[in-house]
Amino acid sequence: MKKLLIMTLIFALSLPLFADKVEEMLDSSDLMQQKLGISQAARKPALEKKVIELFKNKETNLEARMVAARTLGVYKTDLSLDTLLEVIKEDSEDLQSSIVNALIKFGNNEKSVNAIINLLKSGKTEFIRSIAAQSLSNLSNEKVVDALIESLDDDSILVRKKAANSLGEIGNKKSVPALQKLYKDEDDADLKSYIFSALKKMGAIESKSKSTTTALLFGITPVNGLALWYADKKVLAITDFVVEAAAVGMMVYGYDGFNQMNENQQYVNAGKHWSFIGGVTLFTVGYIIDIVLPIMTVSKYNQDQESKNVYNFTPSFFTDGKTTVAGFSFNF
Repeated sequence: MKKLLIMTLIFALSLPLFADKVEEMLDSSDLMQQKLGISQAARKPALEKKVIELFKNKETNLEARMVAARTLGVYKTDLSLDTLLEVIKEDSEDLQSSIVNALIKFGNNEKSVNAIINLLKSGKTEFIRSIAAQSLSNLSNEKVVDALIESLDDDSILVRKKAANSLGEIGNKKSVPALQKLYKDEDDADLKSYIFSALKKMGAIESKSKSTTTALLFGITPVNGLALWYADKKVLAITDFVVEAAAVGMMVYGYDGFNQMNENQQYVNAGKHWSFIGGVTLFTVGYIIDIVLPIMTVSKYNQDQESKNVYNFTPSFFTDGKTTVAGFSFNF
């Protein structure tokens, strides 16, 4: 107990010395000393005005001003907030980025949120708009969600990526329709992966995986042909059925001839022999049709029906709630 009292007393007596040392660092012309002093000043609220003075002074080194911005975010006072909002209008991307990171520390404060949303909507560069979009992932009010949904139409792919990611982090399902629409309209694979991830986080994606063996076995059943028929691809469905039926018929017809040879090791019925070989070949072609075409067709069908099922390139058991087909999947 005595040791604790002594340590507390030493700490209390050292605070003025600590404050004097930090103030000395703040006034230093050495950049490293000044940056360290600004960081340390976060632990001493009495030095807030000194930090604000350095932050607002355009003669101060940019790196030191960036550290000062983040320090003002730690103070979370009205004075610091007003100062950040005043300086955010400057054109420096790096400084604006630091200010956004500081404003986020104010949480759902209306003034700070409005400032970030304003940068998201009208920031002069894609970098600063993307920083704004990214930072909003820590907030979840309706105004933020609406602004992020709106920014999914931004001209910059980078901004759209960050907006999609933030919507996924927030998890408000109000954004699901907009994200699904963007997924279908976009060609950029990287952006689509961001959207896919966001939808998955919100539980807006259903994927039912089966083993490769199961998927391949389903490929040789009539299930795929029926799926094609149901998806209004009747020509493809009929072709699928005809190829399968013809292949099986040719193999059945030619099976005996394939095994029958005379004493010279020649096939007694060459027609049946070649019928069996042709049936195997046709069956292989039909197998490929069963695996590839239904997947492509039902994938497109899902997209047209705005199905919420999204699949990647994995062996999957497909369903849109009505149509079922197995094989290797494609997106949507």
